[in-house]
Amino acid sequence: MSLEQQTVLVVIDAQRAFVDPAGSLWRTHGADEIQPGLAAFERLRDFLRSGTHGGSTIWVRSEYTPGQFTGGDLHDGMAQVCVPGENVDCEWADGVPEVVSPHDLVVTKRHDDAWQSAEFRSAIEEAVRQGVTQITFVGFQFTTCVVASALSTQQAVRDRSVQVAVIEALTGSRMSSHRPDASGVSRMESTRRQLAAAGVEVV
Repeated sequence: MSLEQQTVLVVIDAQRAFVDPAGSLWRTHGADEIQPGLAAFERLRDFLRSGTHGGSTIWVRSEYTPGQFTGGDLHDGMAQVCVPGENVDCEWADGVPEVVSPHDLVVTKRHDDAWQSAEFRSAIEEAVRQGVTQITFVGFQFTTCVVASALSTQQAVRDRSVQVAVIEALTGSRMSSHRPDASGVSRMESTRRQLAAAGVEVV
């Protein structure tokens, strides 16, 4: 098995919900709030188009229920985020279909943490059985679905000589996540520390 084959890339939620003017995040919070995510998506798309990653890729897409992340408040702008049939959120972001290879695996998650998806767990377990030693996460969003999925995956594989990593430059975030809170720490920095403490490499 080659070095490239020993690495699996996990792309989380490369969907219109997070980077498209018609997506829930843009419509609810405005263009300024998603600028870091847009920039990350451009880099991610360029990276995927370049063919630099020669290993296998697992694409994780989300399908949620109304009000799942708004405490049941259906009037909140994010109440229908990635709800099938309600908007464009569940569709792949612009340019993604062209870089999804027939050899890639596409799985669906219904929670912020991909590890709660049996499809995802099965895919990771099979990759590890096949000799994968590096699982690298990219996608959306750094402080929510990506961190949750990376931490759970790390917990599951940490005793099997498998390294879990997140490429921050290829991982979306909201502008507000970069602003320090009252303690002087941003959500981005808090997430980096959380990942590092668990043994997940942030590159």
